[in-house]
Amino acid sequence: MNLSILILIALAAAACGRTEAPPPADPPAPAPAAPVLGQLATAARATDKGPSQHNYTELYERLFLQWQREPVTIFEIGIAQGGSLAMWQEYFPSARIFAIDIEPKTQFDNARVKTFVADQAKREQLRPAIEAAGPVHILIDDGGHSMEQQQVSLGYLFPHVRPGGYYVIEDVHTSLPALWKGYGVSRDGSNTTLRMIENFIRGAQPSIRSQYMLPGEMTYLDAHIESITLTHRPQSRSIMAVVKKRS
Repeated sequence: MNLSILILIALAAAACGRTEAPPPADPPAPAPAAPVLGQLATAARATDKGPSQHNYTELYERLFLQWQREPVTIFEIGIAQGGSLAMWQEYFPSARIFAIDIEPKTQFDNARVKTFVADQAKREQLRPAIEAAGPVHILIDDGGHSMEQQQVSLGYLFPHVRPGGYYVIEDVHTSLPALWKGYGVSRDGSNTTLRMIENFIRGAQPSIRSQYMLPGEMTYLDAHIESITLTHRPQSRSIMAVVKKRS
């Protein structure tokens, strides 16, 4: 298995001040016999989610297989060359897919895909896109990867994730300026997305703290996050955070 799971689960109960040890996390679902999503990512070419790069598709296959034939709604931040949009359309034949980018990407629009122009750090630009999508099962942030962008988007968009759904922040390794520079990390590192997640996992009070979020957004996250999973792939130094919403 190529994907190393650094922190399997952080229960919201711990963040609410419970002192007893949390129950053990359920193990990840077994990998499908054929890694279909990884194959689709490789075929799509214009995405870095597949086995030859970040390999996020390995965990996605385990998480999303349950919904593969369902009429799910997917919302993705960041379109680039449209590779992941092609991958999602193939993997989820009944899905509705919404996506935003800072540049027009209407060439990828079709009967099941709708794109919008939006800066993910601006709530007023996110609003039309997420309102068009409605409640989503899967929301993936593969946008600009700066601290402000990741945290504003999480705070504003998480209420639009369905109960039991997933909000994924790809490329959390941009919180590590020794390896990745130019993503708005403060000198002391206190503003990073990784630090924010670690505070939740350690049961800090309040659990979610971000200089980029509104007070109500942080309160909502504290109350509605069921767990956060961090994954690390040493070969590419890739870190991803999977935030599951309470059912």
